[in-house]
Amino acid sequence: MSTSRLLIICFLGILISGCNSDDPDNESNTNSEVIINPQDSSPPEQTESLAISEEDAKYLQDVEHFGGFVLGDLAFPKINQAIEKEQWERFSTFFAPDFEGQLFVWENGTESDFDFAYFKNWNSESPKDSLNKSEFVAAIRELRERFQTLERSGFKVMQMMPESHGKFDEPWQGSFKLSLSGKNAQGKVAFISLKFNCRIAAISEDTPDLKEYILSCSPYEGKYGNSNDYLMQDITNQTGMTTLGLRDNWKHDYPEGQMRPFVTGGIFANDFNQDGNTDFLLTDLDGLFFYVGDGTGKFEEQTMQVGLQRFIKEPVAVVADFNNDTFEDLIIGQAMYVNESGKKFRKLTEEEFDVPLAKQLGSITLVDFDKDGLLDFMEVGVVVKEGAHGWINAETDGERASENRLWRNLGNFKFENVTESSGTIGLGTGAFSAVWFDANGDSWPDYMTACEFGQNDYFLNNGDGTFTLAELPGAHGGFSMGITVADIDNDGFGDPYLAN
Repeated sequence: MSTSRLLIICFLGILISGCNSDDPDNESNTNSEVIINPQDSSPPEQTESLAISEEDAKYLQDVEHFGGFVLGDLAFPKINQAIEKEQWERFSTFFAPDFEGQLFVWENGTESDFDFAYFKNWNSESPKDSLNKSEFVAAIRELRERFQTLERSGFKVMQMMPESHGKFDEPWQGSFKLSLSGKNAQGKVAFISLKFNCRIAAISEDTPDLKEYILSCSPYEGKYGNSNDYLMQDITNQTGMTTLGLRDNWKHDYPEGQMRPFVTGGIFANDFNQDGNTDFLLTDLDGLFFYVGDGTGKFEEQTMQVGLQRFIKEPVAVVADFNNDTFEDLIIGQAMYVNESGKKFRKLTEEEFDVPLAKQLGSITLVDFDKDGLLDFMEVGVVVKEGAHGWINAETDGERASENRLWRNLGNFKFENVTESSGTIGLGTGAFSAVWFDANGDSWPDYMTACEFGQNDYFLNNGDGTFTLAELPGAHGGFSMGITVADIDNDGFGDPYLAN
């Protein structure tokens, strides 16, 4: 797939998700025009309904170019620079003479004062002051002057599209984010983050050199915080762990024509020797490391000592007790390693473990889907056709980018492929991560995936070894870049969090 086509697909969710909304975060304005009815699981119908014309593809590419690249990467950095360097006359030149602005009333933010930090928050319902051009510039200047030392700032496009379809030479509307962080007058660590809806004059290749193109803006979300020190400290150098030997996927020089890998490795916590201290398996495209923890926050690299080889270049892995001996075993790449009583890992032979694990996939997730006391696992996002992205740009009926494979644990490291009989193969839309949780309160584990290029999988466990495709609401529907689940309100139900 060409880079330009990939950009079109990745940006599709943003462009259609609601730049016309008063609140870009409103779930009712997410990809409703893109996501099909999840109860219709027929791949051919999905393929036919979601193919886009070359004309539409070109339009989306142009919108991404002007709104994302020209405005976001070339024009807005100049505004950020003016704020950073406190060049207020220059800053004012970016706003139209009849600019209409709003800003939250500082005193009306919702306060949260903890012993470790102080926070203030505003939302779309919070009181705002209406400001003209000079008043708005003065207000932003006041925010900037809250920082004695500014360590980082940003003025970033979030969403942007023409108010009228195809009218690039007329006003655009969307949203941007202003962020400031550093040390305040009291020497405390502080930050400000404000998200604005906005109107921008016509965007063209000349916009980065123009003035007075911001017509109006109004905030819909604001956050401020300060603390005596950073709440998270980088202690890497104190742990004994190192990034030496790990590949920098962005900087690595790949041969021409080779696609840059999208799965590059992971960090897998475990306690392989049951000493009560957390150990870590690190996988990478250039090899793996196994770090043994001593309980004081320090780790020692003991890859060879625990029976593993540094040259194993397999990014996908999982840690689990597959044989119910209480010791955690490993799947790394296409191999199973049994934990021999917390002393060493031993790679099983093909006779001992005969599962044909995939070479290209997103991840492996764990579940006891049939509640028989043995841990099963699912291969998520197994690539079945290079370059395919499911129904988002399929040219043939039923084209499938990926599939999920469910393996039932029979005991003694023997597994049965129950993908077909259970109906868990998924929608084929590029899943790369999944979670299992009881979504409907029937005590059986259900599963949900994050799919980058289309509809997310969401299957309910029927309790008889089969699963039923269910419907997802709003922003959970698709075009997702990550997923996790937790019970954030202690009501006994799993609450999924998806990044789009």
